Amino acid sequence: MRFFARGRFARDWNSLGEQNPYGAILTGEAGALAPWDGEQFFETGRRDADRFIDTLSQLAPNVRRRRALDFGCGVGRVTRALAAHFESVTGVDAAPAMIAQARGLNAECSNCDFVANPAGDLTQFQSGSFDVVYSRLVLQHVPERAIRRYIPELIRVLSPSGILMFQLPEQLDSPIRKFLTAPVVGGRLKQAIPRVWVYGYRSIKYAYLACVSDPHMRMSGVPYAEVQRMIERAHAQLVTAVPDTSHGIASVRGFEYWVTGPRR
Repeated sequence: MRFFARGRFARDWNSLGEQNPYGAILTGEAGALAPWDGEQFFETGRRDADRFIDTLSQLAPNVRRRRALDFGCGVGRVTRALAAHFESVTGVDAAPAMIAQARGLNAECSNCDFVANPAGDLTQFQSGSFDVVYSRLVLQHVPERAIRRYIPELIRVLSPSGILMFQLPEQLDSPIRKFLTAPVVGGRLKQAIPRVWVYGYRSIKYAYLACVSDPHMRMSGVPYAEVQRMIERAHAQLVTAVPDTSHGIASVRGFEYWVTGPRR
């Protein structure tokens, strides 16, 4: 299922990048793909970057501002705005369609670089490559298993004196978990089927339905305590975790995590 989840995730975002990249990145109510004027869309990126830089200046005033990474950059909404504060900014995204549009829309940004990364890791970047790593409204759309791979990778590519910020809600109800564990309804014969057989059949059925369905954005999360453990295992330090509900579900806690570079 891990290969399937990664392939489905990349395929969905590539399709969304071709259909409505602005709306996929900044959704409307209930996750609808909202229409956006290009100028207004990129203005939201400038505001997000300014807010990030203000907080960065308070939490890590001495951090170097040579190289920054915008993880999950989409079409470069925030990347181009961050470029005003760093010598160079690399935007990375799993969807080649998003990267192609980012390069075209930001051709005038001489210190911006956009890289497609459909892999489940960041091995194309060397350890300690970036002074600052930024990721917002991204990990919440990544499958849970992939989140657990990406957070250590985001820390790995961070310089020892650098700082990482990523935003993530706590654990949400997984659609596949609901599908697999739903009660078996029907007569006695159906009720007598071993649960492991039901689970196996539903796994195959879910994979098929996901493959033939229209592209969509899933929502994922990881409990706060588990995020803390991932940071510690990566030999980094959590500076602060600011409550954040930008994932759009008020009943689920979320945080903006600020993490210092790993000890090497």
